[in-house]
Amino acid sequence: MNEPKGPLHRQFLKLIDGEEPREALYVLFRVAAGLTAIVLVADFVMIMRMTPGEFGDFFGGVLNPLLTFLTFMGLLITIILQHTELRESREEFARSADALEFQNKAIERQNFEATFFQMLTLHNTIVSSIDLQSKDGMVTTGRDCFRVFYTRLTKLYREKQEKPPRAGAGGDADRTKVVAAYNDFWRDHQLELGHYFRYLYNVIRFVKESGVGSARYLRLIRAQLSDQELLLLFYNCLTPQGEKFRELVEEFSLLDNLPRIRLLEKEHASFIDPSAFERPAEEDLEVTTTTETGDVADA
Repeated sequence: MNEPKGPLHRQFLKLIDGEEPREALYVLFRVAAGLTAIVLVADFVMIMRMTPGEFGDFFGGVLNPLLTFLTFMGLLITIILQHTELRESREEFARSADALEFQNKAIERQNFEATFFQMLTLHNTIVSSIDLQSKDGMVTTGRDCFRVFYTRLTKLYREKQEKPPRAGAGGDADRTKVVAAYNDFWRDHQLELGHYFRYLYNVIRFVKESGVGSARYLRLIRAQLSDQELLLLFYNCLTPQGEKFRELVEEFSLLDNLPRIRLLEKEHASFIDPSAFERPAEEDLEVTTTTETGDVADA
């Protein structure tokens, strides 16, 4: 069955749907008032032919529908006002919900950043607490120790190189020597570096699991790492104890700033997935956006 398409039908739909309810109500009121006026005029024309008793019946018969009409219009106005208030309440509730969600996200980010920067500060404290003493009594502290660490690793690797490869080593002979040299190095310096690598790993994992955009925070972490720290991290990832760390290194390109020319051998770069050296595309996009807005870009 086809629905009527007349003007009254359109006004009624506006009234029901809440689309311009005041205008639709006014149009319906005018139509109803016009019809009532026509009936009254027609009836008053007939008054001249009525007796007093008939006039009383006529007046009562006309007054009752008129009062009913006014009551109906009052009820309709009340319904429209309630409908309007309800719609406005829903809109206000939606705005409040959006504002609350935004506020919760802002609080969540603030809490994350507070924890993150505390962890970053503690990481730097761990680095500063590292100290080495040479045989001649010279003491090296803080990040300068990583220069000494890498020099010692280089020495161990060169010693391994001087030895002939084991039978059956094949094309992995050099990698085997690298891992063996690092294992010897680790036995000598696990006490100084164990805490360092464990904490750095947990800082990065904390950023990953936070659910907050990680790109800018990972850039801050990378900016904290010196060349020697990156080099040691690279070789640590080649060993069994560094497998879990390697997953994060490759996922977040933590070796993006690694000076590959300073590897023990430049061919060693092939020992790890290329993603470890490549900045993620989303970080490039964020850097571009940040630069355009005038903020400080990646270091």
